[in-house]
Amino acid sequence: MEKYKCNEGYLYNDSFSEKEFINAVLKYIKDDNLSPSYIFDEMELSNVSRINVPIILSSGKANIEYKRKIGYDRIVTTTKYKTTTYGNGFQNRTQSSSSKTVTDWKNDTGTITGDATSGIYDDKYKIYDEYITNHKMDRNNVSILKDDVLDKYTLSIDDINYLKNDILNKVFENNITYPGNHVKDQEYYGDVELYNSSCTIVSLYSLIITIRDTNLQFIAASNGDIEIKLFGEYPFDNYDELLKYNREVTKERLAATKGPRKNAKIISLSSLLLFILLLILGISLSILALTIISIVILILGIIITIKYLIDIKNISKPYYQKIAERNKKDYQEKERIKEEGFQSYLNKINK
Repeated sequence: MEKYKCNEGYLYNDSFSEKEFINAVLKYIKDDNLSPSYIFDEMELSNVSRINVPIILSSGKANIEYKRKIGYDRIVTTTKYKTTTYGNGFQNRTQSSSSKTVTDWKNDTGTITGDATSGIYDDKYKIYDEYITNHKMDRNNVSILKDDVLDKYTLSIDDINYLKNDILNKVFENNITYPGNHVKDQEYYGDVELYNSSCTIVSLYSLIITIRDTNLQFIAASNGDIEIKLFGEYPFDNYDELLKYNREVTKERLAATKGPRKNAKIISLSSLLLFILLLILGISLSILALTIISIVILILGIIITIKYLIDIKNISKPYYQKIAERNKKDYQEKERIKEEGFQSYLNKINK
């Protein structure tokens, strides 16, 4: 195992302080539309902790042997002749052709040699994988890890197998070619020699906020720009009064539009039924006048129904406006409460 220790290591240095991180978390909460208005009045903060995520990178050389079958397509044309003899002894000869694609399979073997690099996280840090991958680090702001720190980050057997398999697959996929038209029964195997392994430590600030028995974890890589990531979901805000108001206004709207809605339903159904009845009678009795009358009734029914629908829309407008204004007022009020709570909390912790 000695040769599989990381032979070089780096630590991303801090670009901002713990205090700056806390202030960034508070601002993130304030600006987040999903955070409840009461959060700054009720939340409890843990101490800022560190999560050091080791990223193991390893380069390797792969020697690969492969075997497979390559398919080459060719067109086969078949010509058929048919002779027809008639009663007077006359014969007629016709010709027809058909084509189909036939695949010829040939065995193919070869070797591939190449280099590739692979990386691995410890499983317990997988939750932060996507964040770290997308976060832009300041690659000029790093320190070299000392040997006593680097010795802590050795590669396990599982790590070695993963890195070797990944390098083997990368070398094969990057170098294999595909002649012919098809390939099947492809197999490859080989040996991988790891010749350089490095360990880069990404340090994350972590802050736990507890709000109404809910724990929220906020993290940010300490290197580069402050980029907050939330793990967890906020508890719901209080919308009881708003929902009650919306239900009451909706009830008033339905009462105000009850007459037009009832009339629209009666007119549309009755005109449709009369149209069908008169149309069937007109066709079965061959009376053109009935057919014309049925179409006129349908058109009139559609026009009257549309008029009632327009009335319903016009009657409903002020009720929709009341709901929209109340929702806007509620949103603005919650944002105001949250802004005041944010400023108050900042003043308290920055004294």
